[in-house]
Amino acid sequence: MKNIFKNKKKSRLISLFVTIAFVVFLIGCVYIDSVSILQIQEDGTTQAPIAKAGSIATFTLKGHIICKEDHGDVQFIVSFLAPKSWNVRQNATVTYTTTLATNPDEELKMSVVPESSLPKNGGGRTWGEALMQDYGVGPNVLSDMEWVTFSTDDKWAIYNGDKPDYTIYIRTNVGYQNLKAYLGFFVNHTDDGLDPTDTDHKKIKFSDTPFEVVGGKGLLIDYSSEHFNKVQPLASLQDDFVTFSFNGGVFQNDLISSNEIYFEGTAYDDNGNIIAQVNEKTDKTLLKRESSFDQIYSLTMWPASFFNVPEGQVIKKIDYVFTNKDRSIMITQSDDDFAVEGKPITGEKNPFVFELLCE
Repeated sequence: MKNIFKNKKKSRLISLFVTIAFVVFLIGCVYIDSVSILQIQEDGTTQAPIAKAGSIATFTLKGHIICKEDHGDVQFIVSFLAPKSWNVRQNATVTYTTTLATNPDEELKMSVVPESSLPKNGGGRTWGEALMQDYGVGPNVLSDMEWVTFSTDDKWAIYNGDKPDYTIYIRTNVGYQNLKAYLGFFVNHTDDGLDPTDTDHKKIKFSDTPFEVVGGKGLLIDYSSEHFNKVQPLASLQDDFVTFSFNGGVFQNDLISSNEIYFEGTAYDDNGNIIAQVNEKTDKTLLKRESSFDQIYSLTMWPASFFNVPEGQVIKKIDYVFTNKDRSIMITQSDDDFAVEGKPITGEKNPFVFELLCE
């Protein structure tokens, strides 16, 4: 692996890029030794992968480099994969320490890589585009996430035989949406710039467990687990196009044996009053199968038109279920809770709920 650190008289620094997934690229052989998403809880001692909505969370990435060649004027890259609602590009502060520096405990600055600054071997793609195409959202099942990339402000040289350690700190506001998601980390350097023929100069790691934001607004959005239902995009209002999907292949159910699967929904305003109900069994509510290779059925709508919302009224939430034509088979939130968590179904089933929010 190439070496990318430059000796500057008495100090050596590592330039790193941080993307919204945790990624770190280095010259020579780059290693990610550990990733920590644990946060100190309210008792001051307990650590858990949980943060309160609106708080600042710190994610720590540690690694080392084994340099095999001399390199100069190189910046290090770190990319971070996180929910779009966090707005990492605007809200994150990224710093790093390295044993190459005169003071190995000093936190040095990293900055967001501009969209106009393309990786050397990225094929004309931005860092974020390339990482999303190459690695996607990792083990997550919802796609409303983004890779955000940072680079070291300093350019450095690193020499054959150097074996520096590094620690990267990503501090960011976790937003106000209750959610659970796996986070991603990626490292690289500007000399390599996502070279597709090389794996020594870049490494990627996703968190072993999901990170959770609690005490915020709305129902929990679970990026990390399969469910019967999926809504995209998650941040939507009544004048946006919204896609509701039924994933019939994820758990055993009788609805997938139906020739036709329909959407039934009820729209509510901010006071909990019903604006409109749609339960007709027509092409308007019929879900279309996305592919013959899976059991995913989807319906894309413009909520304001779909529910014929009167002027001056605004949809706050939509309750919905998936059903066959005669309503003898229905998939609800209660069915999903039973399939995912084993919660027994008692009494009347609860519908799925989608809250219209703008992040």
